[in-house]
Amino acid sequence: MKSKNELMRNLIILTLLIILSYTQSAYAQDLTQTVKGKITDGETQASLPGAYVILVNTDPIIGAVSDVGGNFKLTKIPVGRRSIKITYIGYEEVFITDVNITSGQEVVLNIKMQESINKMDEIVIMPDDILSEPINSMATVSSMRLSVESTSRIAAGINDPLRTVQSYAGVSSSGDDENNEIVVRGNSPRGMLWRMEGIEIPNPNHFSDGDGASGGGVSVLSTQVLDDSDFMTGAFPAEYGNALSSVFDLQLRTGNFEKSEYAFQIGVMGLQASLEGPFSKNSEASYLLNYRYSTTSFLNQMGFIIGDSDVFPEWQDLSLNINLPTKKFGRFNIWGIGGISSSAELVDEDTTNWEYRSDAYGFEENHTIGVAGITHNYLFKNKKTYIKTVASISHTNNEELEDSLSYNLVPTMVNNESMIYNTITASTMVNHKFNAKNVMRVGAIYTHQGFDLNARYFNYDDQVMENELEQDGATNRFQAYFQWKLRLSTSWEFNMGVHHNYVQLTDDYSVEPRFGAKWRINDKHSLSYGFGLHSKAEAASVYLGSQEQPDGTILYPNNDLKMTKALHNVIGYNWRFAPDFHFRIEAYYQYLNEVPVQVDDSTGTFSALNFGSGFTNVDLTNDGTGRNYGLELTLEKFFSRNYYFLTTASLFQSKYTMPDGKERNTAYNNRYIFNVVGGKEFAVGRNKQNIIGTNLRTIWRGGYPIVPVDLEASQEAGNEVRDYDNAYEVYSPDYFRLDIGVSYRKNNPKWTWILSLDIQNVTGRLNVMDEYYHTESGEIRQVYLTGMIPVLNYKIQF
Repeated sequence: MKSKNELMRNLIILTLLIILSYTQSAYAQDLTQTVKGKITDGETQASLPGAYVILVNTDPIIGAVSDVGGNFKLTKIPVGRRSIKITYIGYEEVFITDVNITSGQEVVLNIKMQESINKMDEIVIMPDDILSEPINSMATVSSMRLSVESTSRIAAGINDPLRTVQSYAGVSSSGDDENNEIVVRGNSPRGMLWRMEGIEIPNPNHFSDGDGASGGGVSVLSTQVLDDSDFMTGAFPAEYGNALSSVFDLQLRTGNFEKSEYAFQIGVMGLQASLEGPFSKNSEASYLLNYRYSTTSFLNQMGFIIGDSDVFPEWQDLSLNINLPTKKFGRFNIWGIGGISSSAELVDEDTTNWEYRSDAYGFEENHTIGVAGITHNYLFKNKKTYIKTVASISHTNNEELEDSLSYNLVPTMVNNESMIYNTITASTMVNHKFNAKNVMRVGAIYTHQGFDLNARYFNYDDQVMENELEQDGATNRFQAYFQWKLRLSTSWEFNMGVHHNYVQLTDDYSVEPRFGAKWRINDKHSLSYGFGLHSKAEAASVYLGSQEQPDGTILYPNNDLKMTKALHNVIGYNWRFAPDFHFRIEAYYQYLNEVPVQVDDSTGTFSALNFGSGFTNVDLTNDGTGRNYGLELTLEKFFSRNYYFLTTASLFQSKYTMPDGKERNTAYNNRYIFNVVGGKEFAVGRNKQNIIGTNLRTIWRGGYPIVPVDLEASQEAGNEVRDYDNAYEVYSPDYFRLDIGVSYRKNNPKWTWILSLDIQNVTGRLNVMDEYYHTESGEIRQVYLTGMIPVLNYKIQF
């Protein structure tokens, strides 16, 4: 087998040769495409008929006027990057810059406009690019709109939303390069909330790390079905509950209701197919389906090992969104996502190959997730009030099995864990716009969760399997919220609200005030402030863990555990010194209280703030606290003039305190993160209608806080002994990674193909995550993260 470096070099050369061979070829005619969409009031969802849509910098002017349903269509638009301006009397102008128009598929835009406080339409203070503001108009601070294109563009992002946001200020991975789980402002990954179509959903990732996890190996979601979404890192509005650190508010796009379109992709990580189109020519009803099947076996055979497994990780998923608008009863959407994934590490049954005791251990994991929902949006006749109702049902099953073989190949079960949840969630929200200055939003969320939870572990001291969790049943959770948006003028905006969260399983509740304010000093400078109390319930398995006593009685030590609370304060300044450039700085302080910690913990480390996921049955109490504080800087150029870049710097501290009163670093206190992301496109070919894209991402952050190995004590004991007196005070070397991506888009009449190569960790640097005591050699060894990973894809759209 060739070396990885030879294979990598050949892969890069082959990709570049293919790209270069097509750069000068093009069809003689100019290629064009249709741009269409719907224009609505951003607060009420009411259609805006009569809005002007103009393609910028065209002579003669190319434009259209929206019809009675707010729909517009621009035809025969030359392929390439184009900018669009939308104007409507009494509303602030909207600019959408550098829209990517290809010959393969029509461009569909859903444009939300904001009513101007000053009714004279010529007085517009800030004609901002729509992509610079979050979708949720009540989000004041620490909120970013994540566009589908940016997710597809990011180097080595593999079209994964969580891997994309790792370049944002205050965000980093939780540790493992093979996992997309994120840490936000030093908080545990467990503090994240996933929402889809306005309702909470379970962790939408393959290979979940355990109960309560927010990430996994790769997202179940494909960019083929996602629309622009919001990502929030602190002080979120009142409608978001059961979250401590961050919110990912996902939106699904609707299929093309006029034309059937298809996309197919093949690559080293598997296959993908999507289709969309109308149900009937007489309505706007449409469907959108996407299916993926992936395996890392090809990469492993090339020498780029993922997971060190004998049975390579495999996964498949399906996403759908069916759009059913009606004339009298509003709009219905039937949507869903589902995925299955599995992996294993098998034991070599030839015992002569065993060198260490660990060679006798085998591992297997199986994961299933399914979410199906129906959304109903209804706009009342007054065009000022709409009600959104969502109902969903979900199923998750995460199983892990670990065993050990003797030299006679007799298996012994070491770990057997199965976490099954079946959840029904219903949400309703009423939004009323009194006028351009006042908007009210009120809602309620009900969650009914059934569970079947089992966890058995081998007790080496007593040589028996112990049941630490064996529960089936159901519980409920109820949330309600109220929000008010007040725009005093074009300069001043306030968002106020309160959220209520009640957990039946522990009879615990929280009342959480929220507040946000923004002062637009002028068209370039603005100040913002956000405040909020937030809470997060643990996974049911933590509350239901059991302990068997010597007399046979069963204790449930954590059935009265309370939710963790977090108080957020954020202040920010934004300077838009050019139409496509801005600089943002945010300072934040978070105080966490009622944090679960272990009773009588001799290590001083067992705090919920140090764990990303997993089950425990140890005695916990809410006597822990924590603090996260820091400064974040962002310099960003939005995509224009064929290039973009994003530079972020985060300086922070993440601390936790045990009942002894001593404050320590958390396991996520990397202290500093620096990111540089950028890319440039080159128009090539005879008619300059084909695109070569280049992208780069660098990540440099502080090393991982670790609990160091006490070498002398370990050698004396004959097994690993950690130095808990210096827990998380010692750091692994700084983490650094360079990712690159190159692509070629070839536009042909009626279809487009794209060849792309992304390389994660192109230098092959082996970053250190931890250390361990190697019993056989009696020395300390380091735990390394993944090396270079190439991802080659070929995609067709038509």
